[in-house]
Amino acid sequence: MKYENIIEFKNTTKASKSKIYRFYNKNEDLFSATMLKNGKRLFPIDHARYFDSEVMFDENKILRQENQSMRNLIECLEDKDSLQSTFWQMHWSFFFTVAYKLDRKKNSCFKQMHGLYDYLVEKYGNTTDLRIFFTTEPFTNRKGYHNHFVIYIEDKKLHKEIVTDIQAYFSYDRIDVSQYDKYKAGLFYMSKDGLNGEDWDFINTIKK
Repeated sequence: MKYENIIEFKNTTKASKSKIYRFYNKNEDLFSATMLKNGKRLFPIDHARYFDSEVMFDENKILRQENQSMRNLIECLEDKDSLQSTFWQMHWSFFFTVAYKLDRKKNSCFKQMHGLYDYLVEKYGNTTDLRIFFTTEPFTNRKGYHNHFVIYIEDKKLHKEIVTDIQAYFSYDRIDVSQYDKYKAGLFYMSKDGLNGEDWDFINTIKK
């Protein structure tokens, strides 16, 4: 963790010395993260965000969304026989979002996901178990739909190679990928209300 003295921290936060110390007087847990060095108080640079109202607003918004998602997930998991509960308890490797450059309809997104799965199975189906669960959602700021999906790749040695292949498969589009976290990425779709029609699908195969 990097630290600044009071003069540097004032410049970073654009706050007065008195405001900074009032803040730490009210937040003793954060004050404990500061340190004394050669008789001078040093402040973690990371604490500067607490003096930026826009940053704090964004962080609070994310926390509220995560809390709501967790609440939705808990409600879904109360029904142990539901699809949401079944999918949540499965092992997954990665979480992807595909934002298509073209304004694709739901049916087109559905075909894209199955096309990806067929491609991966043809290339890796004899070496590892693969499964995909995807959902299709409309964009909020433009026409068309996009996909969120999780993939399970049994052979961890193939993780990097298969992720690269997926990125290449959607090279024309914008794609985001992260390690699957059942308490974050999984909440994005498993806590939603209902799974209907072409809005989702679960594709699974067993290696030969």
